[in-house]
Amino acid sequence: MISAQSIFIFDNGSSDPHTLATLKAAECRGVTVSRKYNQLQDYPASGIIAAELINYLDRENPHDFYFPIDCDEFLACKVNGQISCSRDDLDRSLIDFIGNEKVLTIPRKYVNSPYHPNRYSEISECKKCFFAQGACQSLAFGFHEGTSKAGSGEAETNITYIEFHYKPYQEHLRLSQQKIDYIVINPSRRALAAYIKAQRNNTHAAIALLESEYSYLQTFNNQPKTIVDFSLLNRLEELDVDVRKLFSDSNVKSLQFQINILTQHYYQKTIDSADQTIFTLRSLAGRVKRLILNYIQ
Repeated sequence: MISAQSIFIFDNGSSDPHTLATLKAAECRGVTVSRKYNQLQDYPASGIIAAELINYLDRENPHDFYFPIDCDEFLACKVNGQISCSRDDLDRSLIDFIGNEKVLTIPRKYVNSPYHPNRYSEISECKKCFFAQGACQSLAFGFHEGTSKAGSGEAETNITYIEFHYKPYQEHLRLSQQKIDYIVINPSRRALAAYIKAQRNNTHAAIALLESEYSYLQTFNNQPKTIVDFSLLNRLEELDVDVRKLFSDSNVKSLQFQINILTQHYYQKTIDSADQTIFTLRSLAGRVKRLILNYIQ
C-alpha cells in the first residue's frame, strides 16, 4: 500500500536474529531503518523521535501524510461500515484532509485474537494521531496525543488500524519478558506482582508474565464488540506473508487442551498462594522477633 521509500523504521536495539534479518531484508527493498535510537531511554521518547522525523521530512522530502504507528499495527479505513485495506479506499478517505492543519485522529482500532483468525475486537478508547504535510508540532509517547503548529484542535477521520498486539501464548510470554527484563532484575512472580501494584511503565508486560494460558484464553472468549473481517489477512496472503505464526496452533475446542490449561492454571494459583502465605508468615515472624528483642532490651 505504501512504497518502501516512504517507510521509516526506528529499531530500539533489537537482537533477535529473525528480527535483524527482517530489518536487513526491508533495507534491501528501500526501507529506511534507523538504529541510532537503541538505548533504554529512547523507548519512552518515541513520540519526540517520530515528530523530529516528520519535521525533517517536511523540510527535505515532504509527504502528503505522516502515520506514526507501531510495528504490529496495520493501517486500514472504514468504508460503508466495513474495514478496507485497499490503497484506493485509503486514498479516498484521506483526500479531504490533504493540507489540513489540525491534529488528525484515528478514533478506533481493531485488536486481534491469537485463537480466532479474522476476528477482532473494536476499541474506541485508544485513538492515534497523524498529520498532513506541514502540520506536526509534537507527539506524545504511543502517538495517542499530539499538537499541531496551527494549534487548531483535532479532526476525526475514518482511518483505522488493526493491531496484532496479542501473540500465541508462548510468544506472548517471550516478548513480555523482553519488555520487563531491563526494568525488574531477576523478576520473581512476587517481584512482578509488586511492580504491577506500583503501576509503572510496561505494567502490562508484568501482568502477562503472571497470567496462565487459561486466563489468557478467557480474555479472547470475553472480548467486547467483536467483528469478523477477512480484509487484512487476505491482503497479507496476497503478498505471500505467512500468517500462521500469528495464531495459536492449539485446538482450543479440544477437551484435552482445556483440561491441560485449567490444570496448569490452578496449579500455579496454588503455588502463588502458598508462596504468599510463607512470605506473610516470615514477615510476621520477623516482627515478633523484633518486638521480643525490644522488650528484652
